[in-house]
Amino acid sequence: MKKLIAFDIEVLPNYFLIVFKGVETGKELIIDMFGDDATLSREQRNRINHMLKKYTSFGFNSLNYDMPIVEYALKGATCNEIYKLSKNIVENSVPHWMTYNNLGFEHNSNYDHFDLKEPAPAVMISLKNYGTRIGSKRLQEFYLDPHQKIDKDAVKGLKSYCINDVDVTIDLYEAIKDRIELRLAMGKEYGLDLRSKSDAQIAETIMVSEIYKHSKKNIFKPKYSSSYKAKYVAPDYIHFKSPQLNEVLELVKSTDFELATNGSVKMPKELSNKKIIIGKTTYKMGIGGLHSQEKSIVYESNDTHVMRNADFASFYPFIILNNELYPEHIGKDFLDVYRRIVETRLKAKAEGNKVIADSLKITINGLFGKFGSKYSKVYSPDLLIRTTITGQLTLLMLIEELEARGIEVVSANTDGLEYFCPREKQDLAEAIIFDLELVTGYEMEHGIYDGLYAKDVNNYIAKYGDKVKAKGLYAETTLSKGRSTPIVFKAIREFIRVGTPLEETITTCPDINEFVSARTVKGGAEWRGEYLGKMVRWYYSLEGSSIHYSTNGNLVPKTAEGKGVKPMMNLTDNIPNDLDYDWYINEAKSKLNDLGVNYETC
Repeated sequence: MKKLIAFDIEVLPNYFLIVFKGVETGKELIIDMFGDDATLSREQRNRINHMLKKYTSFGFNSLNYDMPIVEYALKGATCNEIYKLSKNIVENSVPHWMTYNNLGFEHNSNYDHFDLKEPAPAVMISLKNYGTRIGSKRLQEFYLDPHQKIDKDAVKGLKSYCINDVDVTIDLYEAIKDRIELRLAMGKEYGLDLRSKSDAQIAETIMVSEIYKHSKKNIFKPKYSSSYKAKYVAPDYIHFKSPQLNEVLELVKSTDFELATNGSVKMPKELSNKKIIIGKTTYKMGIGGLHSQEKSIVYESNDTHVMRNADFASFYPFIILNNELYPEHIGKDFLDVYRRIVETRLKAKAEGNKVIADSLKITINGLFGKFGSKYSKVYSPDLLIRTTITGQLTLLMLIEELEARGIEVVSANTDGLEYFCPREKQDLAEAIIFDLELVTGYEMEHGIYDGLYAKDVNNYIAKYGDKVKAKGLYAETTLSKGRSTPIVFKAIREFIRVGTPLEETITTCPDINEFVSARTVKGGAEWRGEYLGKMVRWYYSLEGSSIHYSTNGNLVPKTAEGKGVKPMMNLTDNIPNDLDYDWYINEAKSKLNDLGVNYETC
């Protein structure tokens, strides 16, 4: 790959701006034109062409928006013509291929460009939102009316705004650099450009490409009518001993699975409302998987019992392969390609080849999501149903057998479970699991915890030795989740991991980014009469007050807690003197209590 440049554009009825910035050098190139009928000069066109041809460029949502507009400008479009194109793309969510088709020219293949929007892990969030998650220093909302002409005096401020957006774009690239590099490696392996694709898009692209290589068969999106109904067909190995679970099995087999208007599979109410009680634990079925319904539980290994877990390895892939499931419109060619991908991935993982193992994991996991998308060429509601329901029934078989032998299952979720096992029955538990592996062909991986502390099935901390595994609220902040006072949950993890007092972790942390929260506010927000924008970031302050919606004056949730908050649209290098440490400590105690742990009595 060539040297990298990030870029962003701004479009108004009488103004066009493009800012390039070198990732390594930090040097900026700013090109603009002012006036309704203004066009790029020959020199400006040459400079833009030089940048796009000599370097590898990237942006955020740039495939659908920035690149078509820049290329339109290079064709001689005026500011006002560019504005009309921009307005059409934004208001009608026009994909890039349609924009080029409407304009009557093709994308310049000499430009090496990729887009960060799809490779980034979260779904449907803005660049500003990513900025809060990666700790970008400055958050700035677009402050002009995009449909009004700009005065020359305001151009300097707009350039500063655009430069900041480019800086945040570079921050995001650095945060997901490993994902881009993995896509480069996969692209070389398969002869495809995968840099601008999400995990699911990569999976579909590779599957369709490999099927064509394998059988010269072109795959097209299947169509299902709104009246489509599917029946679940269970594998021969699915059977239960208790009347309750046999009743569940018959209910699943007799129920019609229908499609929602968006093409997704609906979980029938008679199944989603069904409470399945085994031992002390209640379970519910769903399209996404089986979920136990525990609340605020604590289980710790002791002299008589051991807290253990067992997870199916590559559960859904092996359900598909072992039961020879495939999309009807593709046929068994799908299984040949899918099996080769899964086996290659497992071999690479065993050999320690992380690049291939990780890339094929993306393909395998991403593909499953496409089975439920009506926009996908591998769309297959029937395959989705048979895979997920089979997984849930298989898990219930294991839970039933463990409980029948006096081994308490305390939690289960999609592809695994946690059980509180009498020490003398550990061999028995492993034998039960081994029997299930023989019958089904699936494999399970085992683990032992010192303790399990769960708010519910999706939010917990498991401790083993001096390490913890955390999920949901209690996990470390990532790009996939919104930012909400990370220090609170870090303090809880450290307390459970090695007993560090909550107060110590919180009061000694030097990073203000660990204390902030952020959220999107529809219509914009204000604090003490000051407009903040649609993306706001704040910390809890001894001198604070609440943030309100600009549109109706309503309170922005979680901003009136304690003594209130202060906005922090620009991150500081130091902890503010008015930071309300007591609020964070009390919040940590409350969230720890949600896990079933009373800090005051520990």
